[in-house]
Amino acid sequence: MKQISKQFAACAALVAACITAPAMADPVPNASSPGIAAKLIVRGTLEGVQVTDLRSQRKNDVMVVQAETVNLTNRDVRIYYRFRWTDAAGMQVGDGEVWKPLMILGQQSQFIKGTAYGPQATDFKIEMSAEPR
Repeated sequence: MKQISKQFAACAALVAACITAPAMADPVPNASSPGIAAKLIVRGTLEGVQVTDLRSQRKNDVMVVQAETVNLTNRDVRIYYRFRWTDAAGMQVGDGEVWKPLMILGQQSQFIKGTAYGPQATDFKIEMSAEPR
């Protein structure tokens, strides 16, 4: 009987420890909506940074894109991004852009902006990667 009581007490302690243990947080999604996620190419993880808003328009017959990025963590994160511009047939327009760095402080929001090379660009993707500071 003492053996059963000890086993029961050990099981009860294990269950209590599991219930009170902090649950692992879900990783932050890269985008706040599936539509925004369709426009992103993410290399690795964005370290808690999320793209929350994405707007595009044509100015003087050239596509201009603005994306809002938010750091949902308390630590600073350096992101790198570049735009990939494509024409109506899905072919790349221009020679490609260089990676641009951007430091986003903890709990901060930043806008990134890109302008297409010319009027033949009709679509885009934003390629992003990040590293913790």
